[in-house]
Amino acid sequence: MTTVEPTMLEKPNLFSFATTELSQDAFIAWLLAWADTQYASADPQLHACARELIAAFFAKHSKPLPQFTEVSVTRQSKHIDVLCVLDGNYAIVIEDKTHTEAHSNQLAKYLTDIQGRGYQPENILALYFKTGDQSCYKAIYRNGFQPFSRRDVLAVLEAGSGTSNAIFHDYLAWLQHWDTRVEAYRARPFGEWDGYAWIGFYKALKEQLGEGNWGYVPNQSGGFLGFWCGFEDILHIQLVDNQELRFRIDVPEALKRAALRRHWHHKIVTHSETFGLRTKKPPRFGHGHSMVVATLDSEDYRQADHNGQLDMQATVDVVRRAIALVKSVTSEPSE
Repeated sequence: MTTVEPTMLEKPNLFSFATTELSQDAFIAWLLAWADTQYASADPQLHACARELIAAFFAKHSKPLPQFTEVSVTRQSKHIDVLCVLDGNYAIVIEDKTHTEAHSNQLAKYLTDIQGRGYQPENILALYFKTGDQSCYKAIYRNGFQPFSRRDVLAVLEAGSGTSNAIFHDYLAWLQHWDTRVEAYRARPFGEWDGYAWIGFYKALKEQLGEGNWGYVPNQSGGFLGFWCGFEDILHIQLVDNQELRFRIDVPEALKRAALRRHWHHKIVTHSETFGLRTKKPPRFGHGHSMVVATLDSEDYRQADHNGQLDMQATVDVVRRAIALVKSVTSEPSE
C-alpha cells in the first residue's frame, strides 16, 4: 500500500506520481525556503504559510518562535532528510516519513551529528514529519523528536491556501485525499473499506480503548492489517481485517503448546457468555509460537448502525467486553 490511485482525484496530481519520500523531502524543503524574507513579496501567501509551518515546529517543542530573516534549507545533509537553519542559529532537523518508519538508531545519530556542528542544544528542534500513519511513537519521543502528523501538516496548509501556486495546491489536495480515505471508515459500508479505511478505524479504536497497537503482517496468503490489545499473561486479542476477533496465546516452549491451547480454549469458550459474547473454536488450531485458541462467533465484530455504517461505540463495547473476558480468565487461580 504505497500509492493512492490518480483516478481518485479530480485531475492529474503531481504527487500521485511523485510518491516517494524523496519527493516529499523536496516539497518540504521548497516550502520552507519560502520563509526567507527575501521572498516575502514574490508570493506573500506562500511566504506566510512557510513561516507558519516553522512556527508550528516551534510550538511542537513548546518553544517561542524567534525573530528570523534568513532561511537556509539543505537536503540529505549527512543523511538528515531536511535541515532548515534560521539566521545561522536555529537548526530544525526533519526526518521525513510516509509509509515507512524510523529504523535502527538513525534518529539519535542525526541529533548527535547536529549537536556536533556547534548549535546550542536549546536551539535544535527535531521533527518526525509523518504524513502516513503509524501505530506507536514512543521511540520517536524517546529519541528527542516530536511527531508532526498529516493532520498537523494539513492544519498549516489549509490555513495558508490563499496562494495560487500549483505545486502547493497539488500537495494540499494530495494530503486531503489521503486523509479522506483514512477517515472513510466513518461513513462507508463495511464491504467498501480498503486498507486506508481499516487504518483509520484502528487508529480511532486505539484512541477509544486507550491501548493497543496495529500494523501490517505479511504472510503467504497476501498479508493483513491487524490490531492487538488486551495483553494478559500469555493471552491477548487480535482483530483482523477479515472481520475476525481472535483470542491468541504465545507459547515459546513447543512441548507445552498443545496442553495450553486446550486449556485456554476451554476457559474462553466457557466464560464468554458471562460477558455477553459467544465464542467458538477456530477453523483449525495452530502449532506455532502464537496460536488462536478461540474466535468470536460472529461474521463481523464490527457493529453497524441503522444506516449500515460503523457504530463506533457499540464496536468499542464488544472489544472492551473481550478484554474484560481476557482479564477475568487470566486472573483465575491455575487449576
